[in-house]
Amino acid sequence: MNYNNGVKLLLAALLLAAAPSKAADPKPDAAAAPAEADATTLQVVDVVLKTPTSDVDPRLIDPFMAVKPESLPKKLRLKVQEKQIEISTLIRLHDTKKKGTLIQPAEGCDEKSFVLPLSQKGIYQAIQFVDVNEDELKYVMDTTKCTEVDLGCRFSLKIFYTKPKPRALMFHENDPIMALVAASHGGGTGTHFFGMGLTCMH
Repeated sequence: MNYNNGVKLLLAALLLAAAPSKAADPKPDAAAAPAEADATTLQVVDVVLKTPTSDVDPRLIDPFMAVKPESLPKKLRLKVQEKQIEISTLIRLHDTKKKGTLIQPAEGCDEKSFVLPLSQKGIYQAIQFVDVNEDELKYVMDTTKCTEVDLGCRFSLKIFYTKPKPRALMFHENDPIMALVAASHGGGTGTHFFGMGLTCMH
């Protein structure tokens, strides 16, 4: 099957699946495990996983991000989780950059969204997150006046921590913050961050 034709058929199936039903939907049971993914969902997953993230059809993003990994066959769960994290990170960075150089605090976001158990660090290493140290993070914070919450909610900072081990810090390699991490070693950024100086507002 031609790839483009396959995507068109998939999008048509998604539209049909999204059509409102005349029957009333039963109230969801919050405690129940998610139902197994249907054939259309599995097709969405297959297409997105096989496509480089930058080339994914934007119309498939929302259906893919709505997939619950635990509803999938075990062999797909980690791959989908990794891809969802990667896509959500790149969307956040894109949205932050669009807002310009005065970064406002993110509403409804706190440390719970980016402070994770140390055991999850391997997932992020697999999707191009890179290690930074405490000194590099301090330089970024001093330069931008951003807090850790700003960097975790507006950018891609992840903090991995499980007592009694020291915490580990990571940013996505495509995060423009990484230019400041490089500058912390005295090499300079080459250009001003975002074309100008970036400042977090408080």
